[in-house]
Amino acid sequence: MLLILTSVLEYDLKTAIGTSVFVMAFTAFTGAVSHFAIAGKPDWFVWGLCVIFTLLWARIAAKFANKASAEMLNRATGVVLVILGVAIFIFSKLS
Repeated sequence: MLLILTSVLEYDLKTAIGTSVFVMAFTAFTGAVSHFAIAGKPDWFVWGLCVIFTLLWARIAAKFANKASAEMLNRATGVVLVILGVAIFIFSKLS
């Protein structure tokens, strides 16, 4: 999504990241509601931890994004996506 927003629609990186997160929040909310409807109630302790850590790291990421240059944000986004890709690859091979 970031690739489309930045290269095709020519959003600056900060706007593209904000737009992407905004759209993904609705996607995640819809997925969570349907999961709860199908599978029942969540583990409230884990759910609470997810909420707390999401709020904490969103605040940290927002402060970083506001202070960083566009070049630094591009690099940080690339590093995070590579790390997530490697982690997904490793866990897919383990299961």
